[in-house]
Amino acid sequence: MIEVQQLRKYYRRSRGLDGFSLQVSRGELVGLVGPNGAGKTTLIKILATLIKSDEGSAVVAGHDVFSDPRPVRASVGYLPDVAGIYQDMRIQEYLEFFADAFRLEGAVRSRAIQQALERSGLADRRTDFVEHLSLGWKQRLHLVKCLLHSPAVLLLDEPATGLDPLARIALREQLKHLRDEGLTILIASHILSDLEDICSRIVFIADGKNIREDSDFALPATQQAASVDCEIRYLGPRDTVTGALAGIPGARILEASEGYCRISLPGTAHESSDFLRNLLALGLTITSFDTRGLGLEAKYRRTFERKAP
Repeated sequence: MIEVQQLRKYYRRSRGLDGFSLQVSRGELVGLVGPNGAGKTTLIKILATLIKSDEGSAVVAGHDVFSDPRPVRASVGYLPDVAGIYQDMRIQEYLEFFADAFRLEGAVRSRAIQQALERSGLADRRTDFVEHLSLGWKQRLHLVKCLLHSPAVLLLDEPATGLDPLARIALREQLKHLRDEGLTILIASHILSDLEDICSRIVFIADGKNIREDSDFALPATQQAASVDCEIRYLGPRDTVTGALAGIPGARILEASEGYCRISLPGTAHESSDFLRNLLALGLTITSFDTRGLGLEAKYRRTFERKAP
């Protein structure tokens, strides 16, 4: 649904993107993660046809972003990091304004507005002025405005910035529902715990480039049962652990140091329990055995601490 190849964008004194590539399949909810200035906003603006790249290609919903932008705009819902809002409009007037901007007419227009009011939970407040909404409710209104024209792709740039915890929870639930409805969603955010809850995959970006080793990081909660990662802390010889692993086809050590290892085991948590029993039977003292694997925050820290000067 989104295909990006070797995008480059040059600014006067810097590079916004430097050969970045990305593929997002239909129905995926993918998180775009990186430090400030990594190129996240530049990428999303290019996909939304707001700016052009200097090199490379980008296709959204089967249409070339540069040579055929009109159908791309019809296929995309875009929420910028700082969304403008017309404070002196009533909620329904605001939605009607954007329905007209999307050239919706007749029954289609009426249904889209009513659905937006219901999706946002603002149906009973349709005559309230936008300026009277809290930040969280305004963000709900922003999001459903982006959905008025039934886009196939949703591009979100830091949608949770400034929201309180309850508003963030509500936003996550909205995005889960949209994902389940089949929308393709690309979301850039610094709030890693939110991404870990809703995304199926995380793409890391820094200095406008892919971080290759992590460019397809599947989150533990959404991984299939083909394998399970385990973190083990123990007292005793490392040979005991490596010897036990040697008898399991497909098992491998991901990381190891004195008294610690992180391993990948084929199968599910049931197989990891069997492996733990084998280690105990061999006389190894286990002080910690965790099958949750390496979380997103730890993965981010390890990745970008290595890149820091």
